[in-house]
Amino acid sequence: MRTLVCLALTVVVSAGCASGEPDHPHHRHHPMTAEDAARLRGVATTYLGLLSGGDPTTAWDMWTADAQRHDPREAFADRLAHCEPGLPYEVLGVVADGPDLARVAWRHGERTGEHLLRLHDGQWRVDPVDTTTCGAP
Repeated sequence: MRTLVCLALTVVVSAGCASGEPDHPHHRHHPMTAEDAARLRGVATTYLGLLSGGDPTTAWDMWTADAQRHDPREAFADRLAHCEPGLPYEVLGVVADGPDLARVAWRHGERTGEHLLRLHDGQWRVDPVDTTTCGAP
């Protein structure tokens, strides 16, 4: 009987794992080369450096077209103009979620967060998750 229960549990667990459906859309990790990882880290570092250096308009230029439509340059720059520049961001990690999507984890002082990078026309663009708070990408 114990063997039957174990076998039944194995079949149920295996069926769930074999469905191929991720429990979250961001959990589709794809392998990337060291060169790809360095390129993505470089884009993230440049973007976050622009924010901590007090250049939100150039940082906004790195956004996806959808993000730019959602949050106009002037509004974003005005919000960040009241922030104190200089506190550096640290890139904690970059994970590829597909051939044209990556997640960047960052730290800014005590705060941590993430933003997405999307490949569009051969160029990695920032798709910020949070653009409403002081210093958040």
